[in-house]
Amino acid sequence: MRRPISLALAGLLLSASGAAAGPERVAFPAGYQDGFVRYLDVDRPDRKIKRLFYVNPAALETAKAGDPLPDGTVLIMEDHPVELDGEAPRRDAEGRFIATPEVTNVFVMEKQPGWGEAYPADTRNGDWDYAWFDAAGTLKHSDPERYAGCFNCHQSRAGRDFTFTFFKYVEDLKR
Repeated sequence: MRRPISLALAGLLLSASGAAAGPERVAFPAGYQDGFVRYLDVDRPDRKIKRLFYVNPAALETAKAGDPLPDGTVLIMEDHPVELDGEAPRRDAEGRFIATPEVTNVFVMEKQPGWGEAYPADTRNGDWDYAWFDAAGTLKHSDPERYAGCFNCHQSRAGRDFTFTFFKYVEDLKR
């Protein structure tokens, strides 16, 4: 009987401290398309989608000043299907894919103080956590195991605060 009580107590302590890991602590950033800075578009021929990348303005200003990304940083990757001409993606005058207005996925990474402590050292990505939403802001998956791929992939970018595209953008701004 002691073991179930101990496990229940441990679970209560974790949830009370806010240390419970997982996507449910990442908030959907309502209004991000207007309130955030869109810093990059990426054509994905393998999936026939266009990805749009956003950052909250405070994080961008901090990074432009040369400082580390602050707690409260939110980075977003938004997926759009592209217009097709038969099987091939339609392209604009510059050769880029033409996205439809439909948003199929909104992937959010958010940085908050102490969030990394909820993960084992070999898994954590600093104080970042990840979530996957639909366009309306509904969490698509709440099981933290579904996000193992996010953590594994972003591990390779520890030197850039676990981000792939953002620091390249900031470096280009400084040129």
